[in-house]
Amino acid sequence: MSAYHPAMYRSDGSHTIGCCDDTKKAIYIYEHLDTDKMKKVLCHEITHAAMFSYNVELNLLQEELLADMIATYG
Repeated sequence: MSAYHPAMYRSDGSHTIGCCDDTKKAIYIYEHLDTDKMKKVLCHEITHAAMFSYNVELNLLQEELLADMIATYG
């Protein structure tokens, strides 16, 4: 995915290297990452997808911390 694709912009206008769109049931990841970073970002976004799928409701900070923890240690 190109860094300039609309899905790669956060609500505050900053860029991201990965996102999980629950409304479209899609995960978007920047295409120019090395393999290790790609795996970590994919794991992070799959964690978001699982939380959406099971209606796990956390605030944004908690959700990001959980996704980062699982992507790093899972």
